[in-house]
Amino acid sequence: MQETTINHARLAEVDLNLLVALDAISSSGSVTKAASKLRINQSSLSHQLGRLRELFGDELFVRNGAGMSPTPRGATIVKTASEILRHIDRDLLNAIAFSPAETNRVFKLGIPDYLESVLVPPLARFCLEAAPHARLELHSLEHQKATDMLDRGEIDVAVGNVSEGGLVHKRKVLFDDNYVCLHSLALLEKVPSITFETYFELPHVAVDLKEKACRLVDDTLEQKKLSRKIVVSTPHAHALPALLESLAAIATVPRLFGRSAAKAHGLAVSPLPFPVAPFQISVVWHASSHVDPGMIWFRGAIADVARSLP
Repeated sequence: MQETTINHARLAEVDLNLLVALDAISSSGSVTKAASKLRINQSSLSHQLGRLRELFGDELFVRNGAGMSPTPRGATIVKTASEILRHIDRDLLNAIAFSPAETNRVFKLGIPDYLESVLVPPLARFCLEAAPHARLELHSLEHQKATDMLDRGEIDVAVGNVSEGGLVHKRKVLFDDNYVCLHSLALLEKVPSITFETYFELPHVAVDLKEKACRLVDDTLEQKKLSRKIVVSTPHAHALPALLESLAAIATVPRLFGRSAAKAHGLAVSPLPFPVAPFQISVVWHASSHVDPGMIWFRGAIADVARSLP
């Protein structure tokens, strides 16, 4: 069946209030009763009926005893108008009820590699308990592409060091993070602590991510005309523990990731021996999903889990 092209210019001339007036007159059978239902005066509604008659080229309603009944063409128009109004009222104006326990929705989360290992396990447990029929779908996130992925509908929510966005994006800060040194316990047998001097003497394993926050350390060192001695670089944060276990090297990582990796893999965390500005981890979403009850619940779940992190 060939799709009918919408004549937007013609539709722009139609006041939705006219369809409301048409339906009210039909259901009430009287201009007086319809005006009372709409909380407007009778003369205003009579004027709207006149506009409707001119628009459709038909009387639409005729007097029938004490009330009004539709003409044959009027009855057809009223039926169509009522269906349109029901769709608007039901599908556009009424919020669709959302029950986490019953939903089978797929929640698409964009998150960078290093944050995935910290935030997703507790989030997945939370979702499994509260929404057992839903599915959490993870997507690798790069800072520069976060808002584009939201615009294209590839993800519902982005979590990371995402601060920019257009007028159609919403943002909520979850927490501040900073940097630590992650290394093996055996490394401390060679150096008693990670000092400013030893930081530049020791070899480094670097996480080569495009996430903006992961560039803060090197940008800071570059301003001071300093550089690390990088012996291995990887785009995968989850590869760091195995590398550090086999090398007498250090990795400079976000604090939450470092503490989580140290606990899980028997590694050690030391303070970064020079100051680097902290960075914010935020949750970002498209404005089109701002009032979606399911998305409100999902964003709330992310915020609750983030607050529970050590």
